[in-house]
Amino acid sequence: MVFPRKLLMKGFVTFMSKVAIIGDKTSILGFKALGLDTYPVVRPEDARDVWHQIKEQNYGVIFVTEPVYIVMEGLFQEVAEQIAPAVTILPATTGGTGIGMERIKKIIERAVGADILSEKEE
Repeated sequence: MVFPRKLLMKGFVTFMSKVAIIGDKTSILGFKALGLDTYPVVRPEDARDVWHQIKEQNYGVIFVTEPVYIVMEGLFQEVAEQIAPAVTILPATTGGTGIGMERIKKIIERAVGADILSEKEE
């Protein structure tokens, strides 16, 4: 999927980025209808080859299913401090483990200095 990269209108600037998703075919097929570039893999380990092919293709966001993320977490650290691509974790159709939410909580806690997503009442 491609979003407007640069649109200049009376000082208004927006950016355009391609969006991709890597995961098992069942989990990602619906995203193709939304215009995302889909990269189906049979096994999560197969995503390594796909990652090396697409990480330099100017994607702004790359969604990965949880099983892919678990196998490839170390590779995603290569781009963790970069603005793009942003790697976002989605649960697979087989169910989620909560790893995506835990990652978001850690990022927010690092940014604001507190766990603001905690469900605990004090």
